[in-house]
Amino acid sequence: MLRAGVQTVKVDPSRAVGLVLALASLLPGCFAWRYPGLMERHLEVLGSYATKLEALAQDERTVRAQDWGEFTYPLERAREFARLGAARYPERASMRAFQRALDAYGALAADPAILSNPDARSVVAAGVATFRAAADEARADLERERAG
Repeated sequence: MLRAGVQTVKVDPSRAVGLVLALASLLPGCFAWRYPGLMERHLEVLGSYATKLEALAQDERTVRAQDWGEFTYPLERAREFARLGAARYPERASMRAFQRALDAYGALAADPAILSNPDARSVVAAGVATFRAAADEARADLERERAG
């Protein structure tokens, strides 16, 4: 009764395999096309969290350890992108600079105790400056790669 009016379609298995292979061949090109935008998005998100850490340090506020995932999760996602990107494009300067930016942000997000440090303002500000310099370098390298 429930199947009334439903038509079934039979697909030749060789056509299905061909379609899967065709789609699989497009995936590397798809990543190449999305690479600059994805990298920029990760840098933008990490930059927002770096700014938030700097504001917390300036206001002498801390974050509970159980809430620190807010700062580490975006880094985990960016590192996953870097892992995939480095496997496909190990020679790209933008990827190397991106990884330096991740390392700089990682130093900021390594431990919530950074905000409890008596010199939190200067320590966080220096870390944010290091991150931003590496992020700017990655963006500049992306532009050179697009142009050339």
